[in-house]
Amino acid sequence: MATTETTGARTGEQFLAALRSDEREIYLEGERIADPSAHPKLEGAARSLARIFDLQHEEPETFLMDSPDTGQPVNVTHVRPAGREDLERRRRASKRIADTTVGMMGRTPDYLNYTFACFAARADVWARYGNEEGAANLVAYQRHMRDNDLSLTHTLINPQVDRSVPEAEQAAGEVSLHKVEDTENGILVRGARMLATLAPFADELAVYPGSDLRLQDGKYAICFAIPMATPGLKFVCRDSFSVQRDPWDYPLSSRFDEMDAVVIFDDVEIPQERIFLDGDAQLHTEVITDTHWRAHIIHQAMTRAWAKLEFAFGLGHTMAEMTGVNRFDHVQEKLGEIWSMLELTRAGVVAAEAGSFQAEDSTDWVPDERSFVALRGLMPQWIPRAIELLQLVGGGGFMATPSRADFDNEELRPELDKYFQARNADAERRTRAYRLAWDFVGSALAGRGELYERFYLSDAFRMTALAYILADKEHPSELVEQFLAD
Repeated sequence: MATTETTGARTGEQFLAALRSDEREIYLEGERIADPSAHPKLEGAARSLARIFDLQHEEPETFLMDSPDTGQPVNVTHVRPAGREDLERRRRASKRIADTTVGMMGRTPDYLNYTFACFAARADVWARYGNEEGAANLVAYQRHMRDNDLSLTHTLINPQVDRSVPEAEQAAGEVSLHKVEDTENGILVRGARMLATLAPFADELAVYPGSDLRLQDGKYAICFAIPMATPGLKFVCRDSFSVQRDPWDYPLSSRFDEMDAVVIFDDVEIPQERIFLDGDAQLHTEVITDTHWRAHIIHQAMTRAWAKLEFAFGLGHTMAEMTGVNRFDHVQEKLGEIWSMLELTRAGVVAAEAGSFQAEDSTDWVPDERSFVALRGLMPQWIPRAIELLQLVGGGGFMATPSRADFDNEELRPELDKYFQARNADAERRTRAYRLAWDFVGSALAGRGELYERFYLSDAFRMTALAYILADKEHPSELVEQFLAD
């Protein structure tokens, strides 16, 4: 893929300017959104993402490296790891991003930066079965997104029409995204996919494997990346959970609704140079399993989860300190449980880095996936449990939360100062802390966040069963066998 000029690491203003400059079809509550950066239900998240782009210039020692092709500064989360130090530096950047959003935004740009760096590092896998051109396209694309600091969304799952049959057979095979025909310049695709998180704020859309296909389902085995404004591409958003009120009242909902959308491909032409895989169902499976993609992407996901659990623990501690309930052992037990979750998550991330290794026949350096396999099954249970524990710690205090407008009322303010004070904080600070916690455990955005945590890595049932399937059983079995061998 030919590119001439590159931008290197962008600023927040450059990111926002790109959102204003194209003709993407984003629909929200029946309205086509002309400028996601300025729409009242989207601008809060747009500003939060712009802040992430600015951070890389404010803290270059954390975020920036030189592009191996242009020499320009680019984000370190694009690195193709060649050693443990690369994994650790990449993780420090992602942790800083996750701390900035307190883990509420699961699809910040670093997520897909990890993905395409992983894929490009294993171009040998993508080149199997005669797919050398697709592999070369992917490597060129990864350089393009790195050197232009693109923000990507992706869409992996076909619509939920009839899960009792293979996805290729839903609605006579016309609903799931599929190739229609070859064109002079590429291929034509049709169908739909879900869920494109971050869709209103992305520069481009990536499509790559989200589930296994049968060998006969080749027309569904397509991987590519295209600009958001590609003709025929439509994004239908869910309801906005962004609250158009003072951040004092809704500090999370006013900032961090990253949005989710169903993508409709209405006879979309994919240019040849943007096609990474076309029609090979076998390779469609192997590019996920044999590139170690899951190990790399869970490295980012668990770093974010670590930050979110730290925030949850901080909320619980803050509320308990304000009212003095942390002197009671049953509250200490609840907060200790949240701390244990975050510490085991941190330990799992560090263990994966410590046990990392060079992939066979490759320069790619891979995190040890064992702790990540365990965490994939536990995290969909842990974060909802942490939310439940915070609800129990906060109790009725969540209902005793005047608004900022109440505090601005001169007649009412003296009463609020007297009756809403905390043991170690004035009424305003106490109220803001409980409103912040409610926005984490009980608002519409909080409900979306809990559902997201339950399913974005697949459900806990499947992941825990997978942990057993993938587990090394040899030595544990030997320990048992020593008593059965006589």
